[in-house]
Amino acid sequence: MCGVVSSKLDRYIPLVEFLGAALGKHCEVVLHDVTTPENSIIAIANGEMSGREVGGPITDFALKVLKQGKVEGKDFIANYHGKRMDNAICRSSSYFIHEGEQIIGILCINMDVSPYIRMKKMLEHDILGDNPVDIDGEQNGSVLENFNGTIDSVIDNLIEKELGRFAIPADRLSLEERMSIVENLNENGLFLLKGGVTALAERLGVSEPTMYRYLSKVKK
Repeated sequence: MCGVVSSKLDRYIPLVEFLGAALGKHCEVVLHDVTTPENSIIAIANGEMSGREVGGPITDFALKVLKQGKVEGKDFIANYHGKRMDNAICRSSSYFIHEGEQIIGILCINMDVSPYIRMKKMLEHDILGDNPVDIDGEQNGSVLENFNGTIDSVIDNLIEKELGRFAIPADRLSLEERMSIVENLNENGLFLLKGGVTALAERLGVSEPTMYRYLSKVKK
């Protein structure tokens, strides 16, 4: 269940085990060491829910927290929506573990609410007939976090989400649009990951030196 971990986070591993047992198989409990984002998962309970395991990567949401250093000055954020690789929706909460002002770890609880969503849709259909509420659109529109099994899928998801804002192919984007993409992905922590620069350069159809020039301008 757990791998090699900094002693600063050791004490949280029994808590992962306890919460996983207490909350049941429909609740995944994950402990991230954010100092190693490519393989940040150091302990996990009920990981079969998302298919993740120890050694798995950080999520897009946690990466953004790491980049920004905090979330609205809070020690935790509760009851936001996460999405598994099979598109099932979870109700998620994250507790940020600090060393001084620096976040060193994140303890996450992800409750699978997909059965309740399906039940709600069924009830709405029975009650409202052929005009049910578009619950999928409502839920997916508020997803903050995606649970990816590999670091490549984290990178791809971040880039796809950003490129999805534009209705034209990536290689036809203007310089201003490309700079906007680089700026947003920098804020979301893409370039903290190994391979982030290379992946985005390939998608935009530019060289890596060009990408580094874009990034340098954004950081200034």
